[in-house]
Amino acid sequence: MSETGAEPEVPLSGEWQELATGVYRLTTAPAAVNLGLIVGSDSAVLVDTGSTPAQGLAVRRSVASVTDLPLSAVIVTHWHYDHAFGLAAFDDLVTIGHETVRDRISSSEAAEAATELGIDAGSLALPNREIVLAAALDLGGDRRVEVAHIGRGHTEGDLVVVVPDAGVVFVGDLLESAGPPWFGADSVPMEWAATLDGVIGLMTPTVRAVPGHGEPVDREFVFNQRGEIAAVAGEIRRLVEAGVAQSAALSSGSWPYPEQHVAAGIAPGYGALSGLGVKGTRPTLPLA
Repeated sequence: MSETGAEPEVPLSGEWQELATGVYRLTTAPAAVNLGLIVGSDSAVLVDTGSTPAQGLAVRRSVASVTDLPLSAVIVTHWHYDHAFGLAAFDDLVTIGHETVRDRISSSEAAEAATELGIDAGSLALPNREIVLAAALDLGGDRRVEVAHIGRGHTEGDLVVVVPDAGVVFVGDLLESAGPPWFGADSVPMEWAATLDGVIGLMTPTVRAVPGHGEPVDREFVFNQRGEIAAVAGEIRRLVEAGVAQSAALSSGSWPYPEQHVAAGIAPGYGALSGLGVKGTRPTLPLA
């Protein structure tokens, strides 16, 4: 749906907050998700879109309260509803997502999420520019935005958006500071920590990372959460090698986060290790 579409506007729950010169954050309901706006001298770029097409339209209109420059592109950090279901409000612009996002938004899982939100799955839009590894956007002046798929983690299609001159990087749900991160059935727990190593590599002591939910964080925070996420992967591997059944893993493990945050990530973790040929090593008695 374009900006002139008929769907009514919905209210936003906050206002744009300037994090650095020309770099803003807006936190929207219902999931308290962080959206980003990056303004150059010629145009602006939006990071993530809100939870519904109507909310996306409200976000688009709110940009005018910050800048009169046109939006040249919209980037979704991953396919989950609170980040990408507002894409339809921007379908006349360049919309950027990882190559996996198209199939995910077209899936039955996305349709179920749309139904729960009270919207028609047919109203969901897809990114019209797919990237595999990286892209760069020139917003004019000295402002350049870099978009990269550093690796898999929260989903298989996580993107990070770097604003080098401002010392800000938007990382979606690869990080959370509002609470523990969430592992899902589409997460890649055995690779997530390595992806955060890439995020750490982008940061200096003065760079701030904007997580999908919560306040911006520094490099030390990222390093600490990376260690906790690595501990989840390590515990999954320990359980597999100890011969613990997948069905018993959640209750048998020692986790750095509440069980409900980890539960959905056990199956993809077990599946990844099985695919690598890792098997349980529980000893058995000799037969002779």
